[in-house]
Amino acid sequence: MANCARVIDKVFLWGGRALFLALMVTQCLFLASYPANYKNNSTWYLTSLSYAPPVFVWLILIFSKKAELRWIFWIWGMYVLGLVVSTAIVFTTVGDSLDKERFLDPNVLKMVLCITPLLLLLLLNTAEDVKDHKELVPSLCFQMAVDLFDAVEIIDIVLEEREHSYGIPKGFGHTMVVLACISFLLSPWQMAENDLEKGKLRRRTAKWRYIVEMIVENLAFLVIRLVIVIQYKKDESIFIAKNGIAFVLGVMGIRNLKH
Repeated sequence: MANCARVIDKVFLWGGRALFLALMVTQCLFLASYPANYKNNSTWYLTSLSYAPPVFVWLILIFSKKAELRWIFWIWGMYVLGLVVSTAIVFTTVGDSLDKERFLDPNVLKMVLCITPLLLLLLLNTAEDVKDHKELVPSLCFQMAVDLFDAVEIIDIVLEEREHSYGIPKGFGHTMVVLACISFLLSPWQMAENDLEKGKLRRRTAKWRYIVEMIVENLAFLVIRLVIVIQYKKDESIFIAKNGIAFVLGVMGIRNLKH
């Protein structure tokens, strides 16, 4: 039975890693395809190369059996940088010309970006020492996945404007994309506040992360969604509730850190 359990664990471990690699490469290729297909633009090389560092380092770590959580945090940081670079390239080169009649339309772009939370779950849960952090990993998975979906949904508002024309100004849409990219960049900070060697929280890092996240993400996203609902009559009630709750939880989190 013990041997059978170990075999099953190995299957899930390497199956998860294979799926992670496949999904990350898929996301990279799709994001690179937008400037290549719409503009025949050479920037697709840059989009592809932006994913190279996390893929290369991650492969070295897993085959050397050093893919521990503390190194996985760095992989996620490199991946997020590649994601932000790729997203910025797509919106600056073809953002205003996305065509819903093409295969690479706004809906496909949205689905490609929705891969991001799944990549997070796979990456964290296939670390070598994941069983040594049974409380931390599920907590990070839940909090970070929700925040990532929140950022993707902000971008989705911009993509839906391309399809349905609610009247949202382009400048406002660009601001939303920038804030979503900043939100992506904040996700490694949530990992960095955990000192894995000492098994404790870095309280000062956590406090500043709460403050920045409350202002840049939850408060900014809340205001944006209220404007979208009131001014442009687009329903955003679910994520308005999420941003409001997250803001309150952030205040409570800062208060708890003082005790």
